Amino acid sequence: MQKTETRELLIRDTKRVRWSVSGDQNGPVLIIFAGIHGNETAGVHAVDHVAETLQNRNESLKGNIYAITGNMKALELGVRYVDTDLNRIWETGFDKNQYNPSDTTIHSVEHQESLEIKNSLEWIFKKHKQDASRFIFVDLHTTSAESCAFILINDTLANRKLARKFPVPQILGFEENIRGTLLSYINNLGHQSIGFEAGAHTNEASIDRSRAFLWLTIHWLEIHRLSEAEVLRYEEVLNIHPDLPDSYYQVKYHKIVEDSKKFEMVSGFQNFDKVEKGDRLAKENGGWIEAPVWGRIFMPLYQKKGRDGFLIIREVSPIWLKLSAYLRKSFVHKLLRFLPGVHVKSGHAFWIDLRVARFFVKDIFHLFGYRVIRKDEHTLICYRR
Repeated sequence: MQKTETRELLIRDTKRVRWSVSGDQNGPVLIIFAGIHGNETAGVHAVDHVAETLQNRNESLKGNIYAITGNMKALELGVRYVDTDLNRIWETGFDKNQYNPSDTTIHSVEHQESLEIKNSLEWIFKKHKQDASRFIFVDLHTTSAESCAFILINDTLANRKLARKFPVPQILGFEENIRGTLLSYINNLGHQSIGFEAGAHTNEASIDRSRAFLWLTIHWLEIHRLSEAEVLRYEEVLNIHPDLPDSYYQVKYHKIVEDSKKFEMVSGFQNFDKVEKGDRLAKENGGWIEAPVWGRIFMPLYQKKGRDGFLIIREVSPIWLKLSAYLRKSFVHKLLRFLPGVHVKSGHAFWIDLRVARFFVKDIFHLFGYRVIRKDEHTLICYRR
């Protein structure tokens, strides 16, 4: 017998849960993060608007929704973070049982924030693990530069399938360049996750796009079905750059900044602007930084906090996408261990000796759904996503 319960809006189930709406306990559980960065408030306004609208609708929900507040102290102060970036510490520095005295992140405001978020997630998992069909996470953000909306995903087939529902560009494998993100932590737990970037921090349209994205997510997860007219209206809110292909992109270059006070982007860049090799993009320590490859500029740094100066991305070939989807479902990935320079470290990880395996290593392992991280000059670590 299907287990259901009357829908109810609950305010502050825990310190971190901003609100929740409960419906069919056998349906999916959607968890929304808002305000992981304290100067990105569009997502906070959007989730509160969705809560207010859901509360006034009589239709039953085929699932459950939770909104979790991110960096509460940084939101209070209106800054990106207080001590360290909350969206960069999820690979280390958040486990209360693994303290390292030399790691400054364990003494930070953000370390405590991450522990409280983790406790809320454990509370939600415990509450729904027996009944929920699946858990899906979305993380709402904005950018320091003007931008169209876009989606960030760890490159799994399940994430691709959900991301393709939205008429915006999708960036694959972002976690290989930006380490320690919350959504990478979620993916490592085995759940679907999507990051949504709505546009510039101070742009009122970023609130509208965040709201449209949330309603479409709720619709495509079939928690609450929208009318055809509503779907088209929300898609129109998102698709404001019809000349930009809403296809997949991957990172080709990542500029890491040692001291953001000594780094200055050339003014005027917007996300997805085309750049050519040799274009002057920024200044650092008084010298010019030129584009090392051609592509589209991505997430240029126009704020004084952060270590990610800019990235350069390129569109992914549809043929590559189809081939990778086929290979990931095939037995062929079992043959990777026999390639030269490949060493098996576990059932889901390989270490690659670049002195032996020199050509197309990242491309090959990306095809088979592996996350590729550089350990040192001669070694790559490849994890099965």
